Parts: sequence; structure tokens; C-alpha cells
Amino acid sequence: MSLWNLNGAAVLMEDEGTYTAQAFSVMEGELAPYTYRYEHPPLGWIQLGALAWLPHALGLGDGTYIGATRYAITPFFVATALLIYLIARRLDIYRPFAALSTVVFILSPLSLVFGRQVFLDNVGIPWLLLAFWMTMSPRAALWHHIWAGAFFALAVLSKETLAIFGPALLVALLNRPMWSNRRFSVVGLLAVGGVVISFYPLMAILSGELWARSDRVSLQDALAYHFMDRSGSGSIWDSESDRFDLLNGWLYYDEYLVGAGAVAGLICLAQRRTAWIMVAVASFTVPIVAGIGYLPGMYIIGVLPFLALAIGASLDLLWRWMEKHTIALGAPTRLWVQLTAALCIAAGLVLMAVPQWLEQNRMILTREANRDWASTLQWVANEIPPKDTVLVPAVMWKELHADKSSGTWTVVPTEKADLDPQFLIEHPQGADAIDWIVVGPHTRKSIDSLDLDMAGEALENSVPVRTIGDWSVHRVQNE
Repeated sequence: MSLWNLNGAAVLMEDEGTYTAQAFSVMEGELAPYTYRYEHPPLGWIQLGALAWLPHALGLGDGTYIGATRYAITPFFVATALLIYLIARRLDIYRPFAALSTVVFILSPLSLVFGRQVFLDNVGIPWLLLAFWMTMSPRAALWHHIWAGAFFALAVLSKETLAIFGPALLVALLNRPMWSNRRFSVVGLLAVGGVVISFYPLMAILSGELWARSDRVSLQDALAYHFMDRSGSGSIWDSESDRFDLLNGWLYYDEYLVGAGAVAGLICLAQRRTAWIMVAVASFTVPIVAGIGYLPGMYIIGVLPFLALAIGASLDLLWRWMEKHTIALGAPTRLWVQLTAALCIAAGLVLMAVPQWLEQNRMILTREANRDWASTLQWVANEIPPKDTVLVPAVMWKELHADKSSGTWTVVPTEKADLDPQFLIEHPQGADAIDWIVVGPHTRKSIDSLDLDMAGEALENSVPVRTIGDWSVHRVQNE
């Protein structure tokens, strides 16, 4: 399932192009093809770089870099599904319900769309789940909890937003029966996790890029941008906001996993061993409801395993309640009650999820969402003179820059013309140096949201010469 229609199932996104380029840069000894700007810790695409070379060497992904990198996401998707089952079993959930949690995760349209794209969240989630699995070790050994802290840190260094699940990890550790070295376990988890995460600011310190300076990038500038300067997504209660649209987009793919998982999370509060699942769901929900800051589309990835676990754990809890209250009945009667309950659960799941899942998954697993992208890519590669300066969406950059014959500053990601000072060093004439600009579905929005003045000027002074679906190629009319 993780490989079925992998490159046609979801539209290629700008972030996928960025992470693909960074992953292949790692194999060449660089953190990024352009100036590394501390937008994310680099561990995520370092892992991708360690894997993506193999599917690319085998020609997978229709021979494209970004397609091959989607194949590199597959091991993380499989690991996530496996860890959902293993965590459910450590929670002492009956095998059928543990398996159900795994199946729900795998078959959810949200997983089949977001869970197989080149997003750093997909890289970090297995490390996060591994931390929870180690935390719930039945041995309560100190070194298990130390490893849990290390794995959590690896998750955060893969995608920093996964840090929101830290409270749930602590609850999972503390909300279990007392054991002799409990204090040491808590201290060990926090200390080791903190030490591993500190390697990120240490990297900035060793590079002389911790504090803001006028002549170089810095971690301080990156944090200031993400927490203070970046445009927010609006309020979830405002029907015109990006946040509202994003939530509706998630519900469009799978309203049942989101809704049923939230309700199931509340049921998980009824038992000590599963209460942390609701803490994880609540931690995910707070930034959405609070309406503070920027909310990315891939944010939903982090909560999908916990929603699936909540469904399995709540059904297990209700089943055990039924067993407890039917124990006085005779064996035949008890068997009929259990059979009836099983049929009700199966019917409920079918009636709840199948209508939407069948339609969505049929579309996801059969469509070719990137045909226009491929056609535009081919036209640009064949028709634009190699020496012309062209701005392209990040999702297309690596494919056009594969042989490096054009030079890093000839084929340029759209935002780099404005955000990387090196562009003006290479092209002192600024916007007048741009000969072509390729416009994708999100190009105009990026120009507006990021205040890309140079790219905006080039686009304003251009005329379209080729249009393929949502993609178009513009010739800039320079004086």
C-alpha cells in the first residue's frame, strides 16, 4: 500500500522539492544547495539523503529526484505502522484492536496522501513513536527511558514541531505504576533528550551563527522569523482564513479518523495506561484552536498515529468493560453478546468510514496528479536556452539542476532571488537579469506571503508563452 501510485497520488509540494534538493546536497557534503538558513534542523533530510540515493540509482520515481525521494519515505511509513501495533500491544490492547489501529492508519486517506510525501514530519514520527514504545517498556529499566529521551530528541531534530508531544511522553512515563528508579528515569529522559537536542544550537555556535549578524544567517533570526515575523494562518473560526481552509482540507480527506479519533481519545482518559493518548491529541489541537502563528498543511501528520491508537485503545476498553459485566452470564449467552458486539463494531466502522474512504482511496490510488508538472518540466528543459536565467518553483529545481551544467545561479528557486543575498552578487542587475519565470499552483501566493519583490517584478513584467493546467512558463520582458 505504501508504494501504490506513490508519485501520482498527491500533488508535488514546494517543501518536497526543497527537502529533496537538501537530501541530495547531503550526499555531496553540503547541508543545502544554497545558504542553509536554519529553517529546520538538518537531521531530517540527512536521513533522507542516506536513503534516497538507492531508489534514484535504481531509476525509481519515474527517473526524477523528487520521485525517488518519495520512495525513501516508504521505510518511515512502514516503521510508523509497525510501531503503532507494537505500542498498542505494550498497552496490553487485544491483538485484533491493535491490528485495527494499524489498519486504520494505513488505509486512512490522510495517511495515503500526507504520510507518503517528502515531509520531515514523516521522517520524525517513527523516532517519536519509538520513544513512546521505550517509555512503556514493561521492565521499567532506566536505560530504556534514557533511550526514550534520545529518540524523542531525534524526532525533534528531524522536525521541530514534534516537540509538542513532549508532555504526552512525560505523562506516558509518569502515569504508570510506581517503580524503584522512577526519579532517575524522569531525569534521565529529560537530561539525555536535552543534551541531544542541544547539538542543534551547538552547530550554530560552532559556525558563529547563533546570534543575529548583518553579514550571515543565524539561529536567532530563524527563531524570530518563525515565532514573531512570519505571517499567521488566521483563526479557525474565520471562514476566510488559511487555518479554516486547512482544517476543512483535512476533513475533506478523512473526517472520520479525525472525529472518531478525538472522541476515542476522550474515552482513553478513563484508564490510566491510555490517558497519555488524549494528552497527545490535545497537544496537537491547542495550536490549531489558539489560532496563533503559521499552520502548515503537513501538521496533521503528527497526530495520525495517535488518533489511530485512540480508536484501538477505546474499543479495547469498551470490550473489556463488556467482558467484565457479562462474566456472570452463561457461556452461550456471553458468546452471543460478544459476537453481537463484534458485529456492531464492524458495522459501525464500515458505515462510518467506508463511504468516504472508498471514494477517496480510489481517487488517490489511481489518479495522476503530477502530469502537468512533468509536461512543464520537460518543456522548460527542452525549450529554454541553457544560459538564460530562470526562476522555477522549488519542486522543479532539482530536476532542472541535475547535471549542474547551467550553474546554481542560472536555474534558481523562486524565493532565492530575494532571500539569498548571493543572487545580487551573481546578478547585480537584479530583476533585469531574470529571463524566464515558471509559475506553479502556489507561486503567486508564495510571492505575496514572502514579499518576494524581485520575483514579483519579474512576473509582473512577463508574458506567458506556455500554459499546461495550473502551470505556466513566462518570458520576462526586460528593457
